[in-house]
Amino acid sequence: MEGQGLTASQGTASQGTAPQGTGIAAAAWEGALASGRLALAHELSGASRTMLRLACEHAVTRVQFGSPIGAFQAVRHRLAESLVAVESTEAAAGAAIEEGGEVSALAAGMAKALAGRNARTVARHCQQVLAGVGFTDEHDFHRYFRRVLTLDGLLGDSRTLTRELGERLLRDRRLPPPPPL
Repeated sequence: MEGQGLTASQGTASQGTAPQGTGIAAAAWEGALASGRLALAHELSGASRTMLRLACEHAVTRVQFGSPIGAFQAVRHRLAESLVAVESTEAAAGAAIEEGGEVSALAAGMAKALAGRNARTVARHCQQVLAGVGFTDEHDFHRYFRRVLTLDGLLGDSRTLTRELGERLLRDRRLPPPPPL
């Protein structure tokens, strides 16, 4: 990459910071970063949906006070909020791909930020529904919980991305086009 005016130390892939420079290498980096963030958004979405499925199965089978815990309003609200989070993540990730199959860098960053935040919300709610069994090695939930925590930190965590994208929108004073209906 040095032949194109960039050195490896100018960009930090794990944090998703773009290397300094112009030309083909910088454009390639932006495209790769957008694709990576979109892939992570989809991965977080899948992990979130799986955590929700595990919690729903538990809510149906676990009986407390003579009825399944899924019959209790507090449990239902947590699962409903988790479903909304999963669906909005999937919608944002789907909207990041433009008509020609290109990945919008801004929309991919927004999808990754939303996916990270929503995945943490889903993990927190599902852990409450699963209670102690979610912490055990015998249950699969802990794998997805750890995966969400790891994936959120790759290529920019949800808080950092939200701040950076907000600053970018304020600086450019231009919103991305809405996704097609």
